[in-house]
Amino acid sequence: MIHTAPYGKPQVFIRPFINFGVALFLFISGYLINVDSINKKKFYKKRIKRVLIPYFIWTSLYTIVEFIGSEFNLKKFIMNFALAKSAAMMYYIFVYIQFILLTPFLCKLVKSKYNWLGWLIAPLSVIIKYYWLFFKIDPNDIISSLYDVCCLGWFTYYYLGLYLKNRSASLKCDLKKLIIIYIITILLQILEGYGWYSFGNMSCGTQLKISSFLTGVSFIMIAYWYINNDKYIGKNRLLILVGDYSFGIYISHIIFINILNKIIPTWKQIPFVINSLIVLSISLLFVIIGKKILGEKIGKYIGLY
Repeated sequence: MIHTAPYGKPQVFIRPFINFGVALFLFISGYLINVDSINKKKFYKKRIKRVLIPYFIWTSLYTIVEFIGSEFNLKKFIMNFALAKSAAMMYYIFVYIQFILLTPFLCKLVKSKYNWLGWLIAPLSVIIKYYWLFFKIDPNDIISSLYDVCCLGWFTYYYLGLYLKNRSASLKCDLKKLIIIYIITILLQILEGYGWYSFGNMSCGTQLKISSFLTGVSFIMIAYWYINNDKYIGKNRLLILVGDYSFGIYISHIIFINILNKIIPTWKQIPFVINSLIVLSISLLFVIIGKKILGEKIGKYIGLY
């Protein structure tokens, strides 16, 4: 939905409602890890094979498509692989790889008396971004690119998953209060996004704002409430289907957005949400068919599911 949303001022009002996606992905990734039973060798082997190989395959594909009809650019080629520049959504895969590499260390941090240090990392990262923005400091391309794909701004979400699962934290969450807090953070995102837009920043809908951070955490806590209420788990077959193939949908959907842009002259006039559902449906169908044709083993290596 983020990649099919209109750009510029409409982001101020649309993005606050859909910015929770990456936060929730990372939270679930951390929540599914049991730090007491983790085996470093097996963990790295399984996760890196599961994520790193698809990263290189799809980065290669997007890079090849990008160079069709244009001159080969070595610098661009290297940046696509080194800094996840081949497509808009690849930064997330890059961020997730960093969390995989850090997980054994984070497991120790979560269990230690210094676990509070983990809560400082993301806020400090966001503060640096604000410092650049409001003091009009323009970091060079390398620093800016590294910041965009650095895991620090997303740290709280993954760490929160690890923490709630492995610290035996028993949080009593009042769903009504959580929803009220969530709505308040949405309003804060709209106000802050409008402020960014007023400063001429077209990335006013970014997930790396203080208000976006608050929305991400509040949405995660709502999800946590549902996770701990068994009667809501496993009831929606469509969501389960999308969830099972979510990696393939995520990693392939930009291709279909680009194809639809080229073959349908009026694609950009299709209303938001309808265009999102079209892309989701095509991507889901592609992944399901791809898995049946290639089989489970190859499908996993490619990252179809």
